[in-house]
Amino acid sequence: MNFRKTNVRHFLTLGVLGLVSAMLAAQSTRAQFLHPKVSAKQTTIRKVVIMPAKVDVVRDSMKGPEGMGAESEELRARVARLVIAALASKNVAALNTPGSESGEVAAEEKYSVADIQSRYDDLLPKIAKKRKDVKKGRFTMGDEVLNLNLDKSADAIVFIRGQGQKLTSGKKAFVVLVGGAPAYLKLSIGIIDAHSGEVLLYTYPIYVGDPTTAKDQSLLKAIDKSLKKLPSF
Repeated sequence: MNFRKTNVRHFLTLGVLGLVSAMLAAQSTRAQFLHPKVSAKQTTIRKVVIMPAKVDVVRDSMKGPEGMGAESEELRARVARLVIAALASKNVAALNTPGSESGEVAAEEKYSVADIQSRYDDLLPKIAKKRKDVKKGRFTMGDEVLNLNLDKSADAIVFIRGQGQKLTSGKKAFVVLVGGAPAYLKLSIGIIDAHSGEVLLYTYPIYVGDPTTAKDQSLLKAIDKSLKKLPSF
């Protein structure tokens, strides 16, 4: 009898997790908010500058979550590369990030990059709270984005944020038997006008599964879906 109850609970939990995965995938497709100028193709996005991604993943065990520094760093590089690939499929090219080269000028540019990253992080909670306002053109970082001294051909700046968790084998068993959050990676992508600072797009792709072992193709699929409404120029 106990075996049967455990079995039933196991299948119910798997069913719930499957339903959660399906709901998150559907939500990821719908969760795309475009500035009206982009929707109407009045503003074109052909060349962008990708800011260094901020993505952190933790290992969740029965003792609680713990940071994964090396894995997070590797994931940041992967996600940035996949976002570039997803944008390329929309005919959007990525330019060099300021400060990516060596020298005194690059050192000064790094300070500008760090400052604009902080300013975006300050604005992000407001965007996340009222995402639909992006469609009304209500969010902007102001003309301070010009401090980056980007290539004049740059149309927009891309900011990538994310958090995720990997489950230990013990925590996986616990989730199956008792319930809880599965392994996942939740990202957010913000595209900002490089001249006016207006928020042109906000979206948040979600991947259900271990983010540290996920195949590039699986992560790219989630990112592609989240950019589905971005026009190809």
